Amino acid sequence: MKNIFKVKRLLILLSVFVVSFSLNAQTINYDAWRNASESSPYNVSFLMVNPTGTENTGWSRNSKDAAGYNKHNTEFASSVYDNTGIESWYWSPVQSADLIWQDVKGLLPGTYRVKAYAVGQIYNNTSRKGQCGKGSYFFAGDQKVAITSNKWQELSVTATVDESQTLRIGISGDATNENDWVSIAQVRLECVGFDGFSYLNTIVLDERYDVSVARVSGFFNVVLHKTLSSDRYETFCVPFSMTSDDVNKYFSEVLLVNGVSKNGDAFTLKTKKSDVIEAGTPYLVKAKLSGRQAIEVNETAITPLNEVQPVVKSYTGLNFIASYRCHEVVQDAYLLSDDGKTMLKSDGVSKVKGYGFYGIKR
Repeated sequence: MKNIFKVKRLLILLSVFVVSFSLNAQTINYDAWRNASESSPYNVSFLMVNPTGTENTGWSRNSKDAAGYNKHNTEFASSVYDNTGIESWYWSPVQSADLIWQDVKGLLPGTYRVKAYAVGQIYNNTSRKGQCGKGSYFFAGDQKVAITSNKWQELSVTATVDESQTLRIGISGDATNENDWVSIAQVRLECVGFDGFSYLNTIVLDERYDVSVARVSGFFNVVLHKTLSSDRYETFCVPFSMTSDDVNKYFSEVLLVNGVSKNGDAFTLKTKKSDVIEAGTPYLVKAKLSGRQAIEVNETAITPLNEVQPVVKSYTGLNFIASYRCHEVVQDAYLLSDDGKTMLKSDGVSKVKGYGFYGIKR
């Protein structure tokens, strides 16, 4: 019986995908994603954190003691690239391990082409300093290609993503690795073939982008990419439900907003603790971990994602509006203050990230 329901959900999903466009944010275009090919790839690099390697975030390294992080090293300059990358520089070569990596989540199953600039050098060896040694690789999943230059070189691999929807990308060293200084930059992740029968009942949402599914309803697996804080409240309003197990996995505190009281030109929120999250309902949340993360919820009900933002709650003097897409709101919007208790009128036009809520005075 469960398999029959899954088939129904696949059929529903096939029938509801439509392409939408946005002037304020890049769109996640599911139609282009599932029709991707070698000749017409779909670029999903935006699902990575800091794919360019130019910022101080997003990538893990084998040793916390490794020097540097994101650096512009003139020693690596070549005709193909001369700029910042994520580096690992250690006192001796790290062997039989991943040296630099990032786990990209929320990928639809299929075939992905991954390109990047990579470099490897021997540093702490006087006789061979500056040379590129053996044993270092640029990899994606279980596919890898050897790094063969002591200057930036462009490398490419093609890997398969299964129903785990996760792909690890980075630089590794095998048991013979001689390079104690490696770096990666400008990663480009493209889908070149969608596995249309393995996991069509998955929707990827991202607070920074509009989703191309304008009208969806039914049961799906959801991956939501959103930046959260562990030390302050943030608004949270999503078109899917989360069980107590889901909530406990990602949040340290969840408060249901169940009313407001007017306080001058501001509105004070009335809240109560909740151990679940219901679709289309305003909450204040604190995450267990700060930073950008992927919230994964399996087989949850999705409420319609409409072009017109829904009013999710109405209270005396204030309507709460769900922000299911990244967009700008007009100057009469009320936004959560730093104290996490009050909605204050915004000064000018404010850009609201997706999957939260804001207020409009009634």
